[in-house]
Amino acid sequence: MSTLEALAGLQRASATSWSQRLTDVVVGWLAKRTSRRGFLVRSAVIGSALAVDTAGFALKPQSAYASVCGPGASCGGGWTVFCATVYNGVNACPPGSVAAGWWKADGASLCGGRARYIIDCNATCSRCSTAGRAGICSSRCWSCGCHCGPGGQCDQRRVCCNGFRYGQCNQQIRQVGAVMCRVVSCVPPWTYENCSKASATDNATRDHSSPALPGAWSSVKARYWQLGESASPLGPSVWAEFAVPGGRAQRYLHGRISYKAGIGPRYTVGPIGHRYAALGNEAGALGFPTSDPIVISNARASRFEKGRISWHPALGAFETVGPIASVYQATGSELGALKFPTASPRSARDGTGRFSTFQLGRISWHPSIGAHWMGRAVAARYVQLGAEAGRLGYPVSDELVAAAAHTTGFQGGRIVAVDGVGAFEVYDVLDAAYTRAGGERGVLGLPTAQELPAGPGRCQQFATGRISAAGGAAFWTRGPIAQRYVELGAEVGGLGFPTTDEYTSSSGMRRNDFEHGYISYDESTGQVSSG
Repeated sequence: MSTLEALAGLQRASATSWSQRLTDVVVGWLAKRTSRRGFLVRSAVIGSALAVDTAGFALKPQSAYASVCGPGASCGGGWTVFCATVYNGVNACPPGSVAAGWWKADGASLCGGRARYIIDCNATCSRCSTAGRAGICSSRCWSCGCHCGPGGQCDQRRVCCNGFRYGQCNQQIRQVGAVMCRVVSCVPPWTYENCSKASATDNATRDHSSPALPGAWSSVKARYWQLGESASPLGPSVWAEFAVPGGRAQRYLHGRISYKAGIGPRYTVGPIGHRYAALGNEAGALGFPTSDPIVISNARASRFEKGRISWHPALGAFETVGPIASVYQATGSELGALKFPTASPRSARDGTGRFSTFQLGRISWHPSIGAHWMGRAVAARYVQLGAEAGRLGYPVSDELVAAAAHTTGFQGGRIVAVDGVGAFEVYDVLDAAYTRAGGERGVLGLPTAQELPAGPGRCQQFATGRISAAGGAAFWTRGPIAQRYVELGAEVGGLGFPTTDEYTSSSGMRRNDFEHGYISYDESTGQVSSG
């Protein structure tokens, strides 16, 4: 089929897609009959869709040489520089340019044996009005001037010199300038740019590269390819892949891929990626990522060797590390009892341990005790009492739910948060007596008040009884015995402090002994006696 036949066929296409279809057919027809170099030589006669201002444009044969940049890397070789070389390592069209066309090189080792795609980023015609015919605007209008690539490295190819447009991309932009630079990809351009699928091929460009681009095919590059490369959440690559302690890594405009043997390539992105970088990336407190981002509704999380980073749009991104992270995971992480972290781990006020806060609670860690969690109501009271530096010290158990209450045990006692009532702490020897009475499910029920001073000691009221403490000992009373004890003045009355918990006497009655007497209760008759 001749060029005229191809163009005649296009006249039957709809008017709304005329320009794009014209370009696609011409590109396809030429691609079957010529190399890119031949295409460039013939391009001046293609017509308006591929109009070219050829002034100052030349391509000269260049033999390959053993270099990271591949063949044709000199300014005199005629090829265009890579965008990463001139755009701070970013493999994307820089400001002042637009993707204007593409071609491919088959069987590229740099893409694991697949096709390698090269996109021309053409300058905009920003210095003039773009009214008029489609194609390449006058060189005086280009957003850049012709020069060679930066010194000090091997990609010395030309910048903004080659006035040419393949034309498969952004046809809505009628006029463009010279090719400012080139972008490379192992996935088709139409997956992330406004390009058609009309294909041109030049295998002579298969090994063109730059020190600013990712190099040989690797596990990191393979993972990036699986994700869609520039079409992925990571965006374009930034500089080349590099070694890190224990593995390798690659930066991208919006994230990072980290690789360690035994784990494989995992990526971090967005706010989690920013937090990971702030913590030192692979060499930091978290080590290597062990998962790609986990989607949790409108939030995200990533797992690492030594912890986790959780991000919520209303809270931000915060890490949990070490034993605290292990306990957090045991609670169900972001979907569990604590929900999302609200801050990074901090040192406790006593200078010994650490803690992390969450939407619905807190985890505290002590080197000789470990990490334990508490829910929101317990945590709020714990903070009021001085948290780790307070009288209760560090938690020694995770929160338990029993009898309409949430309870956490501490070095110096416990906090019982009673649903709909409030939170009450039970300290030291009173806590020991409460435990003997069966705790929240025991004979005393739940606490109903805070500890109070009582004469030379202390006391605390519970739903069905009382605990009294003097010196280093505490004992409980309940029911009718506790009621009679209060009637007799309790701790400041004639009986003084209890010296036993309630017990069953030899005569089968419930009984408590006190410093100066006793109280007994006969369940069969309901009679209470004291002496």
